[in-house]
Amino acid sequence: MDNQYKNGQFGAIRDPKDERDLSYDKYVMGAKGIEIDWDKGFDIRNVLGGDIKIKNQKDSMSCVGQGVSYYVWVKQIIEMIEKYSLKLPELVDKCQNEVDEVSAKAIYSQIFLKPSGGAYIRSGMKLIIDWGSVFEHNVSSLNNGEKTEEEFMRDKSWFNEKMNELAKTLKGKEYRVISAANNMDLFAQAIMKNHGVVGGVQGQSGKGWNTENPQSPDSDNTWGHCIYYGAFGKDELGKFIATPNSWGKMEFNKDYIWKPGDKPGAGWQKLRENYFNNYYQFNPWTYVDKKNTKMANVKIIKDENSSSVGIWIPALSEESLKSYCLNFGIEIPKLENGEIDWGNFINGTLKLK
Repeated sequence: MDNQYKNGQFGAIRDPKDERDLSYDKYVMGAKGIEIDWDKGFDIRNVLGGDIKIKNQKDSMSCVGQGVSYYVWVKQIIEMIEKYSLKLPELVDKCQNEVDEVSAKAIYSQIFLKPSGGAYIRSGMKLIIDWGSVFEHNVSSLNNGEKTEEEFMRDKSWFNEKMNELAKTLKGKEYRVISAANNMDLFAQAIMKNHGVVGGVQGQSGKGWNTENPQSPDSDNTWGHCIYYGAFGKDELGKFIATPNSWGKMEFNKDYIWKPGDKPGAGWQKLRENYFNNYYQFNPWTYVDKKNTKMANVKIIKDENSSSVGIWIPALSEESLKSYCLNFGIEIPKLENGEIDWGNFINGTLKLK
């Protein structure tokens, strides 16, 4: 909101230059481009079949964690839709834990910069590739269910080996920076093909950051903020790329409820062409699909007593196991207390080298 950052504090800090960064511009170079229809627009909520719950970082500088967690959650829902051929409302009913929000705290507490706080966007995107993430029911981003304070968001007492295992289920594949930050068509293409973009903006208090149409700064008294972009379109004010932001509901959208068929970006804040024609928009990153060249944990198994062969896929957590079973139509036997009945579940043993 307009008073979110005081005295020039930063939540998103410009990434230091790194020649190792992979460019999305080069990734799409030579490939058949997607023709962007700005009049028609695009909204990731139409792909999900449901709304995205707007986050609120409140008094913390955790916007990188918030923006990246939006994106990871969207990628998780897309994966679930492809797996079960169900849209978000049905997924919520059938597998609630697997469609829970992704924890912003689990991300931010591992990447914040000491002592001032805030984070590099690259660090948040990289963490998902190297470590993964966990759901809000694993690591809550709300202190006592209501507050999101800086000290609380930095706390890492939740971190343990069990969380490391759970985090693997939400790992990404590859991330790339959009070098041509002034190319709105390239942004739009990344949003359509990769289900979103996470990037930084320079904002200024008093420039409508609690309204539908924030304005670009007109002085050097700015702050840095990270947002997830998930829609684009064109209206009476021109082209825009839209974000749910992470400052909670505002006056213009406090009563808004998304429904299929709504105009792209409805209920979200819209950044216009002036934000994409100068340095006020920085370090945009997008996840791209990368083919698995090796699956170290997957093994081909041959039956010693026949010519049958099969694939052994280890489940790294009970949540992964349940997901596999749902996918293959396997019923999970349970004890009266709800725990897995391992004695009735394990069919045999094998020896692996």
